[in-house]
Amino acid sequence: MSEPNVNQNNGVSAAIAPATVYRHETGPGMTLADFALLAIFLTSLILVPLALFAMGEETGPAASLKYLLVGFAAAGAAYGVNKFAVDRLAKLHAQNFRMAGLAAILGIMLTGFGTALGALTGLIIGSVEVKTYQAFGQEIGAYIGFTHEVAVGAQQIAPAVETLAADITQTAAGERASSSLSGNGNGGNGPVSRALDAKAGQVLVVAEALQQGTLVRDQRLEELNQLHAEFLEVLGDTDRPISDRRAAMQGIHAQIGQVAVALDQALPIGLVNELADDLRAGASVPSDPAGSRALSAYLRDLGTGLLDQLNDLPSEELVLPEMPDRPGMADVLRYIPAFLAIAAIVIVGELVLPLSLYLMTYWGHVREMEMAENEARANETSS
Repeated sequence: MSEPNVNQNNGVSAAIAPATVYRHETGPGMTLADFALLAIFLTSLILVPLALFAMGEETGPAASLKYLLVGFAAAGAAYGVNKFAVDRLAKLHAQNFRMAGLAAILGIMLTGFGTALGALTGLIIGSVEVKTYQAFGQEIGAYIGFTHEVAVGAQQIAPAVETLAADITQTAAGERASSSLSGNGNGGNGPVSRALDAKAGQVLVVAEALQQGTLVRDQRLEELNQLHAEFLEVLGDTDRPISDRRAAMQGIHAQIGQVAVALDQALPIGLVNELADDLRAGASVPSDPAGSRALSAYLRDLGTGLLDQLNDLPSEELVLPEMPDRPGMADVLRYIPAFLAIAAIVIVGELVLPLSLYLMTYWGHVREMEMAENEARANETSS
């Protein structure tokens, strides 16, 4: 072994140690860090394209090739950053080149976050889509439940209108028997009783329309319940691909919208509103002013009571929830708490592991440099 070069200038001797060779460095062949980085690369190479396939709208060979190339590029970029950081930048960082350390850590974190998000998406995107549609199924159930409440409330108008028709018919009979409403004369089929008969006939027409609407309403409510059950059945059919289930659920959602519109039109509430306005307008009997006033007051009371019942109906507008779009990255992030264990494993593999490899390599180089300096000092002292 040759003697170290000695500089006698100003009486100071210095030994120059071979700073480019450390015991930490290994010979040719793959190290444990190389295997770990390669495993991370292969994992990203599988999961990132899966995420692209799951979220992409395009299909066909060209789209598949594009997803594969983009996934390979992302995984390859992350591998290149991790490999360069561990093999090159860690040594420069240990040699007090701080910008190298900053670049390495930022590069590992940025690429690790990107590939971790892509890998996590590839793992849980199907489950996230199922959870998204499960939440939508609950919204549909709430919508149908509220539709039931509105329909039941509207159904109460039908017996009220029937009671109204019976009341007017009875009042007309009393008017014919003893002029009970007008107070003029001793009964008979006068103008007031004839006006009451006309109003009773008008109210009966609306009552019959409500009766027919009630039958249609019951059918539509049953259809809504069946469609909701079909929606949940399709969603829970795990033997079918989620893409097939999505298409089937979209069709069911469209049917629910059609039935809901038919249900809204089943009960002619508009006719009841017109009837209430007509009754509140009263009636005119030119030949009997006193009877006309009594008749108008009676009809106004009936119309006001009917209008009050109409105002008690739910006023909220029924809006069918929109079918959610296919989930994307934002949905994956929103559902991370539900898949926290999987997310933690992916983050450890894609981000924590390469960062740990870099830091361990950096500290290894620092230790080797300290040992080399200590050996150089010992050689200098012994010489």
